[in-house]
Amino acid sequence: MQNRLNKEFLDLTQNSPLHGVKISSEANNRLVWTAIVSGPEGTAYQGGNFMLKITFPENYPFKAPQFIFTTKIFHPNITEKGEFCEDMIETKEQWQPTKTVKQVLEKILNIMGQVNTDQALNQKAMELYKNDKTKFEQTVRSETKQYAQ
Repeated sequence: MQNRLNKEFLDLTQNSPLHGVKISSEANNRLVWTAIVSGPEGTAYQGGNFMLKITFPENYPFKAPQFIFTTKIFHPNITEKGEFCEDMIETKEQWQPTKTVKQVLEKILNIMGQVNTDQALNQKAMELYKNDKTKFEQTVRSETKQYAQ
């Protein structure tokens, strides 16, 4: 497992980092990484930097890591606690040992840029998104400015 984690960490930090994502690992716990995710350009999240905690199980890559935003984010597909629908980021039944953290981070960036109206995890955000997209985007910009700088 350690070799796999080292390879993925090097890939994300040096070999082919994702645009808008910076990865670090906790010095005293190799199973916890932090990702700083920049709000995707052209979205109401643009300009924000969102902290994402990635926690690996002891049996990684055979079991999926957990991804949780620790920065408050107003999004219909993300709970107020920062949790994702595991089906959307494929970290539940769809998880395969061949999947990588980078692939999940790409899905997270896509979620930030495009709402899935079938997967409401934050009802207030979803209702606002469906009923008044302008007000939704104003709320996102306001909260991004307040919490994600």
